Amino acid sequence: NRINFLQMGRYGCFSEQTYRNNFENDDFDWFSFNEAIVREHLKGGRKAIAVDPSFIPKSGSKTLWIGYFWSGCAGEYRRGLEITGIGVIDVDNHECMTLGSVQTPDNATLESY
Repeated sequence: NRINFLQMGRYGCFSEQTYRNNFENDDFDWFSFNEAIVREHLKGGRKAIAVDPSFIPKSGSKTLWIGYFWSGCAGEYRRGLEITGIGVIDVDNHECMTLGSVQTPDNATLESY
């Protein structure tokens, strides 16, 4: 099920416009926001950190940081994007929630540093 700002305003603690304004803010700390949700909902005693790089096939020339990344499904390097998801696993309750994700820069960008 998809949740939109109208529903969040109806059932959440803030108005619809407050949610919209906060989601438009580039300075919003998503990691802390997700951490608060994880602390509220993952109640098991044993936790672990999960790191999951994921390949996303993408064509075109205007996409930022498009390059060749390892695709585990294909077993080879493919053109596209890579994101790394970081999550918390609740070992006792067999649940996992995402803390954040980052896009991996392409080789040309990494070599320029």
